[in-house]
Amino acid sequence: MNSPQDTIAAIATPLGVGGLGVIRLSGPQAVSTVSQIFHGFKTKDLTQAAPNSCHVGAICTDVPLDQVIVTVFRAPQSYTGEEVVEISAHGSPFVLGKILALCVQKGARLAGPGEFTERAFVNGKIDLTQAEAVAELISAKTDKTHAAALSQVQGGLSRKVRRLRDSLLPLLAHIEVGLDHSDEDHDFLARTDLTTRCGAVQKEIDSLLQSARVSKILREGLRVALVGRPNVGKSSLLNALLKEERAIVTPTPGTTRDTLEESVNWNGIPVILTDTAGLRRASADPVEQLGIERTLRALAEADIILTVFDGSEPLTPEDQEVISACADKPQVWVINKRDLPARWEISHLRPLRSVPSPLVGEGWDGGKMAVLAPPPASSPTRGRNISKLPPRPDRDSTNSFKPSPAWPSMKELRLPRPNGF
Repeated sequence: MNSPQDTIAAIATPLGVGGLGVIRLSGPQAVSTVSQIFHGFKTKDLTQAAPNSCHVGAICTDVPLDQVIVTVFRAPQSYTGEEVVEISAHGSPFVLGKILALCVQKGARLAGPGEFTERAFVNGKIDLTQAEAVAELISAKTDKTHAAALSQVQGGLSRKVRRLRDSLLPLLAHIEVGLDHSDEDHDFLARTDLTTRCGAVQKEIDSLLQSARVSKILREGLRVALVGRPNVGKSSLLNALLKEERAIVTPTPGTTRDTLEESVNWNGIPVILTDTAGLRRASADPVEQLGIERTLRALAEADIILTVFDGSEPLTPEDQEVISACADKPQVWVINKRDLPARWEISHLRPLRSVPSPLVGEGWDGGKMAVLAPPPASSPTRGRNISKLPPRPDRDSTNSFKPSPAWPSMKELRLPRPNGF
């Protein structure tokens, strides 16, 4: 059974070949364990090493294994609050594995997932919110994700929670005193003052909860599903957003039978774009039925829906059914094939949902695609602010779009129309 008094060891750098690899040990016997396999060029006794000191030498068994630098951190001035030793060796998986095996032979045990951070939490070096943010900082892929995780690791969230607690404790004291001495003629905090101060704290808590939802998007990505009936150009839109031929595009309806996901970085926000099979009424084709089921699943998981219409064909009952299926989600309506003769006007969508007046901006060369942002859905749990949706992904740096300052609104985006459409 594992004990908090165990000395733990693990390779701290990612798997694979590299110029440098690090083995980390933490625990009461960390320094003495390494001293049994380390021969310093100038350091005679590693157990007497000063705190925060580095020592050059070799890891040896019967013969030298590798030349290394050993860094010693003394408790409690270390990441875990315990004795910590880091062995910096050459980044060979074979060499690192051999050094780790030697550490285990000399008394250490293999660390469990996240055990170094767990010990830092148990020893009071970091709090729970900081511990949770460590993994987010490691996996950050955009500037905004990194900034949010770094702020939490540095205690930004903890400070806000402590400030809220400090605001509530005096109010609690006033309430308790009032209850204990209700029969005495004392001038306690008035009910109106108490309500006002509690309301101010409640507003701060609501703001903090809203920021938590934003943090979830930064951490997990904003899921955007491209939805519409068959052959309206969803795959063309995906390719245009990615600026690469990621999805197969043909004039034959039903080309896309499965969901297709790609990730992009929009102004520091990780976005997961999902191309879906066309939604239509019951089909006898079992493969198409599976595709529609996956489309509905992607729709349910999405934060924002890009609802695509074919501007060169009249609106159909299937288009209205698509809008109804997405009614509880924020939607951005996309009218495709605008370079062909229009069979209906934007005003035809007004009976379905209110549409803002069109504003025009310059964009891609080629065909045209109208993008409209109707008012967001009223769902209290799923609603997002679609005004934050950027018009172009960062990976497309050419022909930068010049958005209207009044977004959300309609914008004309010139997109190349695929052959055959």
